[in-house]
Amino acid sequence: MTATPGDTEAESPAEPDSRRWVVLVLMGLALCVVVLNNSALNVAIPALMRDLRADLPAVQWIVDGYSIVFAGLLMAAGVWSDRWGRKRLTLGGLVVFAGASMLAALAREPWQLIVLRGLLGAAAAFVMPGTLSILLHVFDRKERAMAIAVWSGIAALGVALGPILGGLVVDEFGWAAVFLLNVPMVAVIVLTGVFFVRESADPASRPTDAVGAVLSVLAVGGLVFTVIEFGASGRLDALVITGAVATVLAGVAFVRRLRTAKYPLMELSLLADRRFGGAAIGNMLLFFGLAGALFVLTQRLQVQLEMSPFSAGLAVGPVAVSVLVGTALSPSLGRLVGVRATVGAGMMLSALGIGGLGLAHSYPVIVVALVAAGFGFGIATPVATSVLVSSLSDDRASSGSAVNDTMQELGWALGVAVVGALLNRVFQAGGGAETLQQAVDLAVAAPDGAAMVAQANAAFDHAAVVSLAVAGGVSAAGAVLAARLLPARLQGAP
Repeated sequence: MTATPGDTEAESPAEPDSRRWVVLVLMGLALCVVVLNNSALNVAIPALMRDLRADLPAVQWIVDGYSIVFAGLLMAAGVWSDRWGRKRLTLGGLVVFAGASMLAALAREPWQLIVLRGLLGAAAAFVMPGTLSILLHVFDRKERAMAIAVWSGIAALGVALGPILGGLVVDEFGWAAVFLLNVPMVAVIVLTGVFFVRESADPASRPTDAVGAVLSVLAVGGLVFTVIEFGASGRLDALVITGAVATVLAGVAFVRRLRTAKYPLMELSLLADRRFGGAAIGNMLLFFGLAGALFVLTQRLQVQLEMSPFSAGLAVGPVAVSVLVGTALSPSLGRLVGVRATVGAGMMLSALGIGGLGLAHSYPVIVVALVAAGFGFGIATPVATSVLVSSLSDDRASSGSAVNDTMQELGWALGVAVVGALLNRVFQAGGGAETLQQAVDLAVAAPDGAAMVAQANAAFDHAAVVSLAVAGGVSAAGAVLAARLLPARLQGAP
């Protein structure tokens, strides 16, 4: 349900929680762990392709196996978090996340890693909604915008540190080491969180719609499966058609379930709220663009520019630094020029940077595009999240934030699936078939493989330009949508 400003105010803590700053850091770090897993994995993709003999569609499944389960379970996890306790499920999810990470480091076949990435996604689904809703219960309305900005900024450290730390450990120990980066941080968060985080739950607990949760996973998974398989084959064969039909059926059944279930996973009326719908859908399209761009760029740096994993991680660093700067400035810009202008301009700047990456053929130009993409992303997302939170009541904090998180993860999964499939399809159509894998082998394992890299370079370059242009275009659509739907200013803002 949607609360009025008065309702939300009445449910805020009467007195500030003295432990709220420690809780803020812990919840930011918990989200950072989830982000770090994906950003570190990006720089390990060429090494994965070489060591596991994984082709591009298999790598897309390794990346998207996480996001499919994550997005599919987030709404159910948000309801369970409200019902059974946010602290309990957030810290429990982190423990499972660390265990699955250690198992993933032992994988020896692509399918094993795909399954374990799915388990990581399930664990992350129980972590993410609780981090935001816990903050909403320890910070009053006056401090929430600042808390959300700090929470987003700490999480952005995962974007910054992931490629650098990932590249460093891949260079020294191989791709499996990227999964062990999460374990020490999880141990610190869980041990500290047990003592500093207070339990909270929805006093009016309600049943969870298990059927809706299953349909959600089937709809999201079917869509990503269809996109990836079509990108691999380039034909509307029986597998692709079956996937498309299953996706439509699951999607229709899921929407029908939301309309008819006594306790639906989400309330469709949320999306009818201009504030919630504009922020959530805009964020989804922005995440689509950024995920697709990073998926292409980390391969381009290692295959075309012949960088090592560590060098590629450092090369991606400017996007994360600019996200941090944009996040720090976001609340002030929101107050100064308003919600609509801040979110719309930030998303459009990010879209231009993403599209510009396709036209950048030297690293100095890539840096400019990365800074634009990251700065715009950092400006837009905290303000958009504040708008979204303003439309939620405190007793449905986890459930509502889980809807937003679901749409962001859906955007991330589709970004990797669609942009990756387009990269693969255009690459093969341009005469690059059977050469990208060889180029990866040589670029990663043999510095003297420049001749084979050059053979695939032209086809790969054209494919990167096309796929990154699509990623930027989708993000630009999110900017336009947000500018049309979001209010000029939040109610009660100066």
